[in-house]
Amino acid sequence: MERRRVDNSTWWGILDAIPIEFEDAPATIVWHYDITDQKLAERELVEAEKLASLGGLVAGIAHEVNTPIGVGLTAASFLEEKATEISELTNEGALTKENLEAFLTASQQSASMIVSNLHRASDLVRSFKQVAVDQSSDELRTFKLLDYVEEILRSLLPQTKKTPHKITVTGDEDIMLSSYPGALSQIITNLVMNSLAHAFEDGTTGEIGIVVRRTGSGAQVDYRDNGRGVTPEVLGCIFDPFFTTKRGSGGSGLGMHIVYNLATRKLGGTVACESEPGQGICVRLTIPLNQDNGQEKQ
Repeated sequence: MERRRVDNSTWWGILDAIPIEFEDAPATIVWHYDITDQKLAERELVEAEKLASLGGLVAGIAHEVNTPIGVGLTAASFLEEKATEISELTNEGALTKENLEAFLTASQQSASMIVSNLHRASDLVRSFKQVAVDQSSDELRTFKLLDYVEEILRSLLPQTKKTPHKITVTGDEDIMLSSYPGALSQIITNLVMNSLAHAFEDGTTGEIGIVVRRTGSGAQVDYRDNGRGVTPEVLGCIFDPFFTTKRGSGGSGLGMHIVYNLATRKLGGTVACESEPGQGICVRLTIPLNQDNGQEKQ
């Protein structure tokens, strides 16, 4: 628990109580253990994990954008070459109807290829820019919930496109949130990456579904995958810091802990997890539509 000193500074402690029996009345011996250093170290590791996630997003998007830009550049170079050829034929007085028709066909095809690939690159950059800015700025703003979840998934394409798994987003398109999109982005990112790392057997094609709906004065985000699920023992520890089923294989054990902290402290909501072995996993996030005075819960 978090406590305050006389000078109003805060410290973290663990309370341990042992009941003892006296002849006239029962009593309790209480110990307070100061774990402030441990809590500070934990927070630093959580922040490092969030920055590592953002760094991976930057690298992935940079690589992904190279493809449509490269295709567009190739098409533009081809169009430039054909334009030079048609110009030379015109100057020489050797331009024929067939030359002109071939050039017009090539021009239309190249232009279409350039436009479509530039649109693709633009969509990727826009999604990345919005998600990256949100994660780094930590600002309150108003946004459409379903549209923003789709933006997040678009920014994750460099990771998800390497897998055979299908990801869908459905629900109420009109839900507006006045909240912290960066926190929501981190939550969805961690859930997706957690499923990709843990849920599916090698060689299988899995499904991830995200459903958003209005619930009273809040919004509910249901995240599900149809993977291997977890045991009751794992489920009971899933939000604990440093808990991972892949110790020694790259798992930090902070992904779901970050999800819990952001959902409850930053977004002022709740998060719960349900799962059974072989039945996949469901994470239900409930958050208010409007953050009170723009203040996160402490």
